[in-house]
Amino acid sequence: MSKVMSMLEKYNFVEKVNVEKTQSANSNEENNIGLDEVSSDENNISIVEETELIKKEEPDIKKTNMEYEKKMMVNEIYSLFGIENSNINTVFMLQNFINALPQSLPKDVVKQSVINVINASNIDLNELLADGEKRMEVLTKVMDGYNSQTNKRIAEFKEEIANLSKLISNCQQQIKTKETMLEDQEYLIESETQKIQGIVDYFTK
Repeated sequence: MSKVMSMLEKYNFVEKVNVEKTQSANSNEENNIGLDEVSSDENNISIVEETELIKKEEPDIKKTNMEYEKKMMVNEIYSLFGIENSNINTVFMLQNFINALPQSLPKDVVKQSVINVINASNIDLNELLADGEKRMEVLTKVMDGYNSQTNKRIAEFKEEIANLSKLISNCQQQIKTKETMLEDQEYLIESETQKIQGIVDYFTK
């Protein structure tokens, strides 16, 4: 375990555990044993308050004014939603821990080793996993937005193409009609002109 910690500390994946801080924390816990217990009504958050808290923490796509008109890199999405784009104290920290261990180790051993390092570093595993859940939620909502808005725009373009195709078809039909009318009119006038010309020539020659 010490080798794993040294390896991770070498690459700045974790900070060394401060023994003095741990002892100080234990001392504070002992001093607080004699404090009166706070009533459950004051400590517990009501169901309504919890629901409102969850709603506040949920990423709101509408507030970002996304237009979905161009491709966005993942780091741009994170920044847009105020999510930390870092490998420290985020779900990606777990991947760094995994990569720092020999890949030949069994999966269960790697998993337990990472958990041990997390616990020894005073890092909350649940917070890292919650960070991952939040990122997936944001990415899913953004992708849903891209699908919805882009497919809507595609449908609008297809409709416009259909309308233009009808207009083109109508124009082509009008062109044929005008060309036929012009040919007929030219034939009638030419025939009448030849007839009159024949009469005039008959008397002038």
